[in-house]
Amino acid sequence: MFSGFFSDLRFALRALIARPGFSIAAILTLALGIGANTAVFSVLNGLLLKPLPYADGERLVQVYNVYPKMNLFDAGTSIPDYLDRKREVAALADLALYSPSSFNLSDEGAPQRLIGIRATSSLFSTLGVDAAMGRTFGEESEVIGQDHVAVISHNAWQNLFAGDPDIVGKDVKLNSESYKILGVMPQGFAFPNKDAQFWVPFAFTPEQRSDDERGNEYSGSVGRLAPGATVEQLNSQLRANALSLAERIAGLPDERAAGYASFIRDGGFYGAAKSLREQWVGEIKPVLFLLQSVVALVLLIACANVANLMLTRVYAREKELSVKTAMGAGRWRIARQLLSEATVLSLIGGGIGIVVAYLALHLLDVFNLAGNKLADQINIDPSVLMFTLLLSTATGVLFGLMPALSPLNTRLHEVLKEGGRSMGGSRGARMTRSILVVAQLGLAVSLLVGAGLLIRSFWSAQAQDPGFARDNTLTAKVDLPEKRYSEDAQRSQFFERALAEIGAIPGASSAAFVSNLPFGNSNWTSSYNIDGREVGEGQPSPHGYTRIVDENFFATMNIPVLQGRTFEVADSAEANGVVVIDQVLARKYFPQGDAVGQRILWGGRDEAKAWTIIGVVGTIKNINLTDEVTKESYYFSYRQQAPSEGFLVLKTQLPPDSLVGAVRDAVLRVDPLQPVHNIKTLDQRIAISMEGRRAPMVLILIFALVALVLSIIGIYGVLSHMVQQRTSEIGVRMAIGANAADVQRLVLGQGARIVGYGLGLGIVGALTLSWFMQSQLFGVSSADPLTLMVVTTLLGGVALFACWLTAHRAAATQPLMALRQE
Repeated sequence: MFSGFFSDLRFALRALIARPGFSIAAILTLALGIGANTAVFSVLNGLLLKPLPYADGERLVQVYNVYPKMNLFDAGTSIPDYLDRKREVAALADLALYSPSSFNLSDEGAPQRLIGIRATSSLFSTLGVDAAMGRTFGEESEVIGQDHVAVISHNAWQNLFAGDPDIVGKDVKLNSESYKILGVMPQGFAFPNKDAQFWVPFAFTPEQRSDDERGNEYSGSVGRLAPGATVEQLNSQLRANALSLAERIAGLPDERAAGYASFIRDGGFYGAAKSLREQWVGEIKPVLFLLQSVVALVLLIACANVANLMLTRVYAREKELSVKTAMGAGRWRIARQLLSEATVLSLIGGGIGIVVAYLALHLLDVFNLAGNKLADQINIDPSVLMFTLLLSTATGVLFGLMPALSPLNTRLHEVLKEGGRSMGGSRGARMTRSILVVAQLGLAVSLLVGAGLLIRSFWSAQAQDPGFARDNTLTAKVDLPEKRYSEDAQRSQFFERALAEIGAIPGASSAAFVSNLPFGNSNWTSSYNIDGREVGEGQPSPHGYTRIVDENFFATMNIPVLQGRTFEVADSAEANGVVVIDQVLARKYFPQGDAVGQRILWGGRDEAKAWTIIGVVGTIKNINLTDEVTKESYYFSYRQQAPSEGFLVLKTQLPPDSLVGAVRDAVLRVDPLQPVHNIKTLDQRIAISMEGRRAPMVLILIFALVALVLSIIGIYGVLSHMVQQRTSEIGVRMAIGANAADVQRLVLGQGARIVGYGLGLGIVGALTLSWFMQSQLFGVSSADPLTLMVVTTLLGGVALFACWLTAHRAAATQPLMALRQE
C-alpha cells in the first residue's frame, strides 16, 4: 500500500518537474490562496482560539455599569460599586478595580510620561499572575501613606532602568513623589493595556468608599468566576445587587436618597458582565469572520483556476494515459495518479503559502492589530501550521477531483480507438472548463461588489462633517501631577501660560485648551439637571459629554456660535458660574430657543451648583464620523473648573508636524518637569477612528483584485485552449469560405456567453454577500445599483478584452497549416 503511495508521489514529482511552466503557475496560484487563508486564520487563532495569557483566562470577566435609559451600556465602575460586588456577589471568586493613569518620571534627564495603572491588590490574584522578580503589592499597601509602592513591567525594567538586577527596593520619582519598586512582572504580562509600564495600589479614602462616590465611574473592573458559575448567573446576581442597592437607598434620608435615585431609577442602573475575551475582541470579530469568508472565496477561485489548468494538462496527456490504460491501469489507478499530482502541487503551494502568510500578517497591520491587547498571540504557530497542512491537503483533493473524475478518465479506450486523437475539444470537456470559469467570474464579481460597497461607505463616512475644522491643527496631551498642581488656580495658570507660549510659536495662528478632545479617545460624560425642572417618573436623567475649555477653543476649532456668547477672560473663578451648551441640548430642553439665560445644575448631587447658560454652539461628533449625534455636550471654562489634564490645540499656518518640537519646548519653558505626549494632528485622530472601515476595505479590495486577475487568466486560458483544440475546425471553416471576422465572432460568442453567465452568477452572489455586510456599510444600500453597474462593466469589459485577444489570434489562423495539423 505505502509502496504504491510513494510510487505515485515520485511519479507526480517527475511529471510536475517535466512541465515547469504549468507547475509554477499552479503552485503560485495556490500559494496565494492558501497564504491568504493562513494569514487570516492566524489572526483568528490568536484572538479567538488561543487561551488568554492568564491563568484559566476563560473564567475572567469584565464587570461594568449600565444605564439603559441614558443610552449608556458600557460605563465604568465606581469604588462603592466595586466594594459592594466584591463583598456580596457569590458568582465572583475574585474581583479587582483598576484605573489607567499617567505619571511623569523625573529621576534623570528630560521628564518622561509613563503609562501607569492604579489597581487594587486583588488584580494580580484575579489574573493569576505573580511577579518574576520581587513581589506584587498586597492589601497592606491599600492604605493612605503606605501606597507609594510600584510594580513595573518587564519592558519598563529593560527600557527605563536598563535591566538593573538590583531594581527591587529602589525608589523612583513619579509625579514628583517617591515610589519604592516592589517587583518586576513576567515578560509579556500586560494589563489592561499592552503598553502599561507599572502598577501602583489604590488607597481609598472614607469619602471614596461612601455612596457619594456612586456615579464617579472612572475605573474598570475585572473578575474571576467562582467554580461552577457562569456569566449568565453572574449577570443575574449583578442585577439583584443593583435592586438591593435601590432598596437600601430608598430607606435613606430624603436629602440623600433624592440624589442617588437619579442613578438607580432614572438611569435604569444595573451591573453587567461579559467574558474578558468578548470585551477585547468583540468588535473586531464580525470583520474577521467576513475576511475569512472572503479569503475562502479567493481560495475557491484559485482551486477553479488550477483545476482548469490540470484539465487542460490531462487532455494534453490523453495518449500517455490511454497507453497506461491499455497496459492494464484501471480507472482508479489513473484517478489516484492525478490526485497525487494535485496533492503534491497543493502541498508545495501550502509551503510557499506560509511565507505568503508571514508577509501578509504585516499587511494586516492596517487593522492596527499591534494595538490589540492580544496582538502578541498572533503568530504562525504549530496550530496554524496544522491548519495550513489540512487546508493544503483538502485543497489538493478539491481541485484534483474534477480532473481525476473527468470524462476522459472513463473514455480512454475510445481515445485508442480514435488512433490517439485528442478528446480535449469535446463538448463535455469544453463544458467542464467553462463551468469552472463561470464560477471564477461569479466569485470575482461578488468580491469586487463587496469591495466597491466598502469603498463607497468609506468615502461617504469620510465626507461627513465632524462639526469643527480639522485641517492644520496640532494637538498634544498634558497630565499635571497632583502634588505640584493641587489647586485650581495653579492648574489654570499653567494652562494659561502654556497657551501663551505655544501661541507665540512662529507659524501658529491660534492656541486653545480642551479637557477631552473629540476623537481623542477620552470622552467625559456626566449627569446634570435643568434648574426648576423635575425628572418625570421613568424618564431618563439628563446626561451628556462634558468638556472644560478656554475662551479660544470654539474659534480655534471653528465651532459656530449659534446664540449668545462663549467664554471670556472675565469668566473667572470669582465670577458667577457659566456654561455653554450645544444645539442638541438646546433642542432637547429649550425647543423655544430660549436657552440663553436658563440654568443647569451640575457639580455633584449634594452640592450641585447652578450654571447660567451664556451661549449655544454647533454640534460636534465625538467618536466616529458616522455617528448620529443624539447625546448632548456642554462646556465649562477652565478658569472656573480647572482640570488636571487636557489637550493643547494649536492651529497652524505651517505643516503641523513641523511644530512638534516647538510645542514640547514651549511647555518645558513653563515647567521643566512637565512632558507632553499623545501628539497628533486632528486629521490623524480622525483617520485613526476610520481604521475600522479602512482596514476591511483595503484588504477585501486586494483580495478582490487577486480574484479578478485569476478570473481573467482563467477565461483567457480556457478560450486559448478551445481555439487550440478546434484549430482544425477553424481551418476547415476558413477553407470553405469563412473569413477572419467570422472566426472572431465564433470565438467572441463563446467567450461572451461564459462572461454573461459569470456576471449573472456574480450579481446573485454579490447581493447575497452584501446582505451579510450590511453592518459594515454606511450611506450606501447593500443593493447599490451604481456599484453593481460599475463592477459588472469593469469586469465584463476586461473579460471581453481577454476574449477579443483570443479571437484575434484565432482569426490569424492559416487554413493550410491548420489542416496539416489534422
